[in-house]
Amino acid sequence: DGLREAGEESRVKARALIESLQDFVETLVAWMRGQYQFDPVVAELAFGEGEIPPWELELSEGRRLALHGRIDRVDVFRKSDEEALCAVIDYKSSVKKLEPVLVENGIQLQLLAYLNVVRRWPEPEKIFGASRLIPAGVFYVNLRGKYERGENRNDALTEIETTRRQAYKHTGRFDASHLEHLDCSGSKKGEQFNYSRNKDGSISKRSSEPLDGAQFIALLDSLEMKMKELGERILSGDTRIDPYKKSSATACEHCSYGAICRIDPWTHEFRELKKTVGESSEG
Repeated sequence: DGLREAGEESRVKARALIESLQDFVETLVAWMRGQYQFDPVVAELAFGEGEIPPWELELSEGRRLALHGRIDRVDVFRKSDEEALCAVIDYKSSVKKLEPVLVENGIQLQLLAYLNVVRRWPEPEKIFGASRLIPAGVFYVNLRGKYERGENRNDALTEIETTRRQAYKHTGRFDASHLEHLDCSGSKKGEQFNYSRNKDGSISKRSSEPLDGAQFIALLDSLEMKMKELGERILSGDTRIDPYKKSSATACEHCSYGAICRIDPWTHEFRELKKTVGESSEG
């Protein structure tokens, strides 16, 4: 509505956003032509709207939890007329990563839930062209890009193309057994996705984002169980205000309803999130 034309500062910001989007599209197209074998099939995929039913989870006593939403993008690699690998892409305006402790405690659910929605999609052949969808990965994509600082101007302006590609690297989780279709370049270190290989070609244990097939499915299943657990608690009347604390950060820092709950962050005993055991840091 003309906000980006309101003044010189707004126009500069608008040009910067447009240039970032152009860089992103150029980088994405290059990956799709050279190494990424998945094809974008649908964008803004709505469920629980119009003719498309919500994702329903069966709860106790015949109750159901019905979820609706909109998925930014779903990509597919067709293995055959019957089977296809699927990946969910979620666009963000800043850097975002899946944190195990937040996933386990039911704080960071959206991205993995979206892949479960696609995984459980009724009659997938109508949209995705295959009767069976195999979950391959979930990824956050920063539309603005993340550029590392250089020590000086010359350092910042060297290898511009490489720096640009690194700025739009995807973060998330994926089934390592499908890496050959996510990245067929044979690189030692991922450019589009976070992974690194050992000298023998195996995935380095320092890479936390690629998981083996059983681990990846277990992650999706555990997410589904966590959502059922939350649904049971909500329907049982559990509506207590119980914000979490992770290290020095609290949920209250991102909440606009402090005047309603009246929690005093200086005296309140926050629910401390426990660290997840078993996932290493990204190498």
